[in-house]
Amino acid sequence: MEKERSGSEPPDWDDRYRKGYHDGADEPHDLLVSHAGLIPAGGRVADIAMGQGRDALYLASRGLHVTGLEHSWEALKLAGESMGARGLSMDIVQGDAERLPFKDGSFQGVIVFYFLLRQIAPDIAATLDRGGILIYETFLKRQNEVDRPRNPAFLLDDGELLSLFPGFETIHYNEDVHRDRGKVRATARLVARKI
Repeated sequence: MEKERSGSEPPDWDDRYRKGYHDGADEPHDLLVSHAGLIPAGGRVADIAMGQGRDALYLASRGLHVTGLEHSWEALKLAGESMGARGLSMDIVQGDAERLPFKDGSFQGVIVFYFLLRQIAPDIAATLDRGGILIYETFLKRQNEVDRPRNPAFLLDDGELLSLFPGFETIHYNEDVHRDRGKVRATARLVARKI
């Protein structure tokens, strides 16, 4: 009999990826496609909590030097397979986003999709070079009103994403409830430049 998980126990991401949790999620996020051109050509980009790498691979296909950070070995395996199948190259790092392994100012772009650890926002900001672009999209607490219950510790209050990156120039920001690939999502989306 499988042990029932409490709401505070973290998910087993390796198990989820083995079971096809993100199957069919191959296309990059729309926010990235719309704003990737802001990252300087040939620039270095970090994809934090990259999952199976769909956004990192998109940026690599645009000629950017991408470093993808992911905790799940299974997701990294899938990212590596996709990278090989597409003839692309990027650096893949297995690690815990709670302790970012990057030097300050080492990237011209940082992307984060559907991952939230508030305490690392200053570290994310520090990894960006001056003028670097941050592209960040994740769930709002309102997600629990339109979808299955999620741990509110990993959901944003309205307006909170902006407050996590003070001193950045906002290029694009919105919060809304929308349908994306057949799912209803309540999200905050931020594109900002480090000044």
